Amino acid sequence: MAKRYMKLLMVGSLLSLTACAQQSDVRQMHNEVKTLNHEMTKLTEQTVKLTQQNALNKRSTSGVYLLPGAKTAARLNSQIGMLGMSLQDITADANGTRATLKISGESNEPLPAFTATVEWGQIQGTTESFQEVNVQNTLVSAPASTLAPSDVLIPLNLPGITPEMLGFVRIHDIQPLTP
Repeated sequence: MAKRYMKLLMVGSLLSLTACAQQSDVRQMHNEVKTLNHEMTKLTEQTVKLTQQNALNKRSTSGVYLLPGAKTAARLNSQIGMLGMSLQDITADANGTRATLKISGESNEPLPAFTATVEWGQIQGTTESFQEVNVQNTLVSAPASTLAPSDVLIPLNLPGITPEMLGFVRIHDIQPLTP
């Protein structure tokens, strides 16, 4: 009887351990699926923003649109040459949003000193039919670079709009500064 009781106890313990191991595996798999879904959602949102950014830039005759969610540079053929532009380090600020505009020269010449107009605001509507809302602008300037190809980082203060509400940043009217 004691042997039989011991066998039943061992079989019961083994089944309990097996059930626990399976629950642990199921929990781990559930967490992995949850993480994958989160990553897929982020990737889908980034893809939508990149598609919108490309469509806006295709329609733009002067300047370049940067959408914060796109996380991808855009190119602009300007008066100072072909430039790659992107937004970095977008954070909340007491007055609105702070970001860094990265401008990369694509030629073998250093970038001259220049000014540019930066606009920012929200976009309402679709990519095909949109309206810029609550648009503000400022003039920025960059010193001449000494290296080629050149990267210029311009700090941007975008008051009046939170990072979540920031729909676009548009850079246009790039003018070389004459010495």
